[in-house]
Amino acid sequence: MSQSILRWTTLYTLFCTQVSPTGALNSSALESYQPAFAALLGDSPSIVELVTSYIQLFHEAGVYHAPTKALWVASDMIANVSNRFILRVTGLDSPSSTHVEYINHTIPNPVGAYRYVTGTPLGDVILFVAQGTMAKAPPGGIYALNPFPPYNSSLLLGSYGDYPFNSPDDVTVSPDGTIWMTDPVYGFGQGSRPVPLLPNQVYSYNPSTHDVRVVADGFPNGIKASPDGSTIYIGDTGAQIGNGTLDFQGPRTIYAFDRVAPDDIKVDSHGNL
Repeated sequence: MSQSILRWTTLYTLFCTQVSPTGALNSSALESYQPAFAALLGDSPSIVELVTSYIQLFHEAGVYHAPTKALWVASDMIANVSNRFILRVTGLDSPSSTHVEYINHTIPNPVGAYRYVTGTPLGDVILFVAQGTMAKAPPGGIYALNPFPPYNSSLLLGSYGDYPFNSPDDVTVSPDGTIWMTDPVYGFGQGSRPVPLLPNQVYSYNPSTHDVRVVADGFPNGIKASPDGSTIYIGDTGAQIGNGTLDFQGPRTIYAFDRVAPDDIKVDSHGNL
């Protein structure tokens, strides 16, 4: 099995060997602090660089679509480019076979993404949250993208009542098909969105009934659901308050070193965060 890892301008893949029954990890490339993680990696995992770019192409999203064996990625903001790129990466088994395809799209500054749960209302689509731009249309919000040609997309949710979203950042789906989205104020601080009209909030959206609810406020960034849907995990980047400065007294649960803060999170099929 393999799990793809994204780091700014380079796309890596983590190749795992046969599952280790002992939880022993014989690799200098990775450090494991939990036996469960080492057991998933196998005895001799390896990290392989698949493709490198001199611009920040491999930034967020990172959604693997198994039927087409394609990894969907969103770029960072790039100088002199009006919209973030969406990339479809195939041939993930080795660098020689890797192919990066630029997708023609109209989603305004896509960031986080998640493959929708098949068998639920929307079917097999890739959900992208879009930060939006300084323009009112197309709005920031949740978009559904067809993972098959012609890769068309449509807007699912573009506002909370009469109020436009601030700059949606990440999205996840629980097993019942409910969509969960974070909406921090980062776009304003980056100069790509107007003055926020809403607090930092987390929303749930039912695509069948179109019911939208605020479920939490004050701290959203990355978000993922547990496999059974009983827990929604949210990354808290409390130091980034949206005006370009850092508030080190802001609320947060985990801080890394070198003045950075938690961003995206992932949950595997075993429930590991």
